[in-house]
Amino acid sequence: MNVIVVGTDGSAGAEAAVQKVIELIPGNSDTTVHLVCAYPGASTLERIGMTARQEPADLRGVAFDVLARDEHRFVEAGFAVEKHALEGDPAHVILDVAKDKHADLIVVGARGASGVRRFMIGNVASKLAHHAASSLLIAHQD
Repeated sequence: MNVIVVGTDGSAGAEAAVQKVIELIPGNSDTTVHLVCAYPGASTLERIGMTARQEPADLRGVAFDVLARDEHRFVEAGFAVEKHALEGDPAHVILDVAKDKHADLIVVGARGASGVRRFMIGNVASKLAHHAASSLLIAHQD
């Protein structure tokens, strides 16, 4: 396996996905891990300034923080890592990166973060199971 796409949102399920890749694939190989964290875009009302929110949330920054933590774990295990913080539906973003990078394997957790539920529209693992052109590993928490 040369290209693995790992979807992450900082949840315990995503942490299980990261750990499963580290356990199953030997580090220091020719494998590149593409870490993907999706974040929602601004709503129409936010774009035109018609919300009660005064300060826009930096969801892209949150996504990069999540990616940096997981990147550290993969680098320590000997993997090459590329990070992708992209706006959109998590399943669509993961599928797009997997297609673009010609992924051999997609890995995600079985459940997303309850505190970041706003990032999840529908069940990401289920959408991936129906639409992924690559093999899919859904990691469960121990």
